[in-house]
Amino acid sequence: MLVTVKDIVAFMEGIAPPHLAEHWDNTGLAVGDYEHPVKKILVALDVIDSVIEEAVEIGADLILTHHPMLLFRKIDNITKNDAVGRRIYKLIENEIAALSAHTNLDVAEGGTNDVLAEIIGLTNVEILEETYTEELRKIVVYVPKGHLDTVRKAMCDAGGGHIGGYSHCTFQVQGEGTFLPLEGTTPYIGQEGILEKTTEWRLETVAPFNKVDRIIQAIKAVHPYEEVAYDIYPVEQKGKKEGIGRIGELEKPMTFSEVAKRLKEMLNIDDHLRLVGNPNQEIRRIGLCTGSGVEFMAAAKKQGADLYLTGDLKFHEAQKALEMGLCVGDITHYASEVIIVPVLQKALQQMAQEKGWTLEVVCSKVNGQTFWTI
Repeated sequence: MLVTVKDIVAFMEGIAPPHLAEHWDNTGLAVGDYEHPVKKILVALDVIDSVIEEAVEIGADLILTHHPMLLFRKIDNITKNDAVGRRIYKLIENEIAALSAHTNLDVAEGGTNDVLAEIIGLTNVEILEETYTEELRKIVVYVPKGHLDTVRKAMCDAGGGHIGGYSHCTFQVQGEGTFLPLEGTTPYIGQEGILEKTTEWRLETVAPFNKVDRIIQAIKAVHPYEEVAYDIYPVEQKGKKEGIGRIGELEKPMTFSEVAKRLKEMLNIDDHLRLVGNPNQEIRRIGLCTGSGVEFMAAAKKQGADLYLTGDLKFHEAQKALEMGLCVGDITHYASEVIIVPVLQKALQQMAQEKGWTLEVVCSKVNGQTFWTI
């Protein structure tokens, strides 16, 4: 089956919805044609020169990365006189699309932070800092006898009726509906010009705000009436909470030094780790934020973390951690996020298999770590 850039964008938006991204982010398709066919995808952390060269060499049609190609870059013109311009030229000349999922993938369930928490082996994992709360709506529709189950299934299959660990949550009550078919109508029940009274069911459920339109369309597709009567109400309750960073517990306490040695091994870090705190301190609860997340250090301490893991730690931030009595491990920006590459590769390959797509997905072999040590 032919796969297009648009199909891959839709798949990634399902994994990491765009509304979860920070307002300053520039996630999504940076270069490419939504209708262009895709037979091979290269997954990497960054769209850098060596990754583009690799994509050209293996014949990739799309580069999927975590870091956006055009983040924090104001582009007034595209020329070959600067690095970004040359990259854009090279991608277009070789018909390679560039797609990214950044802070939305950090926040999303199963994204970078969840992957790091799983690698470390944390249990009872929670969000470190909430960044998004789902708005809910109540949807009410009036259904004639004999069609209740069909309409319920349609509205719930389209995304309604999810409360916690339960699906298809609805409420129904029977009543009497009235309507008068006017000239030119073709009523399912009754006759033109005559007031009709009929037994109907009031069926209601809750749904995320961003799924309301889809649910209404699903209801209309199976409802027998020519004109469907429905109501949409705002509600005070909030739905699913999403957020940046994670915090959880080790299965058994370890010293800071022991945790650090395990981190080097689990994250394949060849260089020295930068650590702040007493190496003999007992570590039970660990907070983390992949990439550059020092600003959430205090939140981790407030939630009882003994150790906080992130990248890009600065000198004065390390001093602040010592003052708080918080151990900190700078596991590097690169090592904390490159772990998502094989996860995305596996997810895309599995989806291709399920949908019967003719698609090959490979992980980049480029080591994008900027720093080196002697």
